[in-house]
Amino acid sequence: MALVLTTLAMTAVVVAAELTETAVRAFARHADEAQQSFEDRAQRAVGDDAKAAQAMRAGDIVAGPGAGDGILSVEGGLVHDWRARSLIPGVTLDQVLRLSRSYPDYPTIFHPVVAAKILSQDGNHYVVQFRMRESAGGLSATLEVRSNIVYTRIDPRHAFVVSRSEDIHEVKNPNKPSESLMPPGEDNGYLWRARAMTRFVEDDNGVWMEMQNLGLSRAFPPMIGWAIEPIARRVGRRSAEASLGEFKQAVLARIGR
Repeated sequence: MALVLTTLAMTAVVVAAELTETAVRAFARHADEAQQSFEDRAQRAVGDDAKAAQAMRAGDIVAGPGAGDGILSVEGGLVHDWRARSLIPGVTLDQVLRLSRSYPDYPTIFHPVVAAKILSQDGNHYVVQFRMRESAGGLSATLEVRSNIVYTRIDPRHAFVVSRSEDIHEVKNPNKPSESLMPPGEDNGYLWRARAMTRFVEDDNGVWMEMQNLGLSRAFPPMIGWAIEPIARRVGRRSAEASLGEFKQAVLARIGR
């Protein structure tokens, strides 16, 4: 799986925002550093401590910030960074990767995904168009997201996938005759950039997964940011947990468990 779903529900505001080059560069720096760290641990155990490993063996999903407290302030916006880990028992890496690559099936797996279409494929490189819809605080947002996705199979038991989403449009009046795509970066600022990394490690227990999702959104509005921020952190953790949980459930359903 290579989707960022964590930032759509975090900025329930109604005043338009504008994406700046400063914010884009800040996100790129953070995302590049996070990706390098992620790839460096691609062959390590997903359960990096005994408590987390025990929880995952018991069927739990361990979710939390990927950096800091999960929401990092940068000039011109916020970087959201969350990760989730779990064990999918009794499955093989090939089975998990097969579902991960089944992008047209994503609307039946992940509840925010309304539609998914593979625009092109060249070996392990995919370009996929997603339409996603999420709601929070009485508001909803529909986004068109084009993602460049690359799979890397390190060896028979280790693989990882990286998705970069830099072409993101908020949809105005979705599913109506007047539907249109808002110019990138000239919208409500729910999600301007995204990067997602997922790694898979197979052993005798099954396949261990770690997902790390990063997104760039507008900053919290002045005056009420103090009220929104703790809610956004709770939503971020739950969204990371839910995404991995939905994928895990779909894998087990595919193999009849």
